[in-house]
Amino acid sequence: MKRNFRYLLLAALAVCSCTKSDRQFVFADPDEVQNFRIEGLTLDNFPFVDCSTSTSPLRDIVMYNLLDIPYSWGKNLISGAEYWLYFDLPEGMESGSPEYEAFVDRLYDLRQYSGSHEAYVNLIDGVTDVIIDSRDISRNEEVYAREKGVAYQTKPLAWDALVFIVHPQNRVKSLTQKQIRDIYAGRITNWKQVGGADHEIHPYMRNADSGSQEKMETLVMHGEAMADRPEMIGGGMMSPYYSIEADEWGIGYTPYYYCERMVGDLRHVKVLAVDKVYPSAYSILGGVKEEAGGYPYVTSIYAAVRRDPAPDPLAEQLYDWLSTPAAKDLIDESGYISRRSHALGE
Repeated sequence: MKRNFRYLLLAALAVCSCTKSDRQFVFADPDEVQNFRIEGLTLDNFPFVDCSTSTSPLRDIVMYNLLDIPYSWGKNLISGAEYWLYFDLPEGMESGSPEYEAFVDRLYDLRQYSGSHEAYVNLIDGVTDVIIDSRDISRNEEVYAREKGVAYQTKPLAWDALVFIVHPQNRVKSLTQKQIRDIYAGRITNWKQVGGADHEIHPYMRNADSGSQEKMETLVMHGEAMADRPEMIGGGMMSPYYSIEADEWGIGYTPYYYCERMVGDLRHVKVLAVDKVYPSAYSILGGVKEEAGGYPYVTSIYAAVRRDPAPDPLAEQLYDWLSTPAAKDLIDESGYISRRSHALGE
């Protein structure tokens, strides 16, 4: 039954991925992109690349291009609240054929992902040899790797940012970095203290070890303890969106990429400026260069590979390939901001 459901679901995704809103997505031109291949890499031997929720589209774009599998963006058919990347059937493949069933089975396995923390745990445990994650390895994960005697390497692939969202009817448009820290430390508790209505602030948070929470604790709070509000903690990338859509007095945080590309015009929340700077690709690059008017909460997404025990040779080649110009073209296509020198004006 599970096997049949898998075929039906993925077939529906492939067929229905053409049913999109008017939202436009830009694709890399294969004729202008060089070296979209790794010698000897096939669907059968493609290494499993674990990832976080927000980096799964980039992981899939890389996989589909390296394997020459057609794909398109479409709404998540289960939640209807996000855009996802779906594969299309290769030309000449008949639905229901043995070739089709093997193709769908293999892609189903390769498209799995575990989330930011579990992806690193799987890398350390040897479940996967390479990952694409929304953040660098955390302190707890470093400790776990040392305990297991595992060596690894990480590298940044692209820029992202942490952004703050509120209900559309909230009249607050911008907060300072200090105000955000004070809200989440419990020193500011009413919207009137930051120019809003006279009502208690409901500061929504993410679960421990999630990419968003790790960035919040290090980038925004700088290690300061957050208020003890367990009832405000949500699990999953959509949790702050669902909470704030139903709560006029809530505030939450989310990756810029996930907000702009994966939720996009489906969201029913408002993104705040920080220090009067609204997050955008331009202001994020300004933040990278530490320019006046740059967005302050700039982050990176990372690739990581196991080094000892030695990884599968194809996984190691894939990790190295992620630094090539061809890979950077796909990073741009995904909606992330690739780490190109020209983007920094160098």
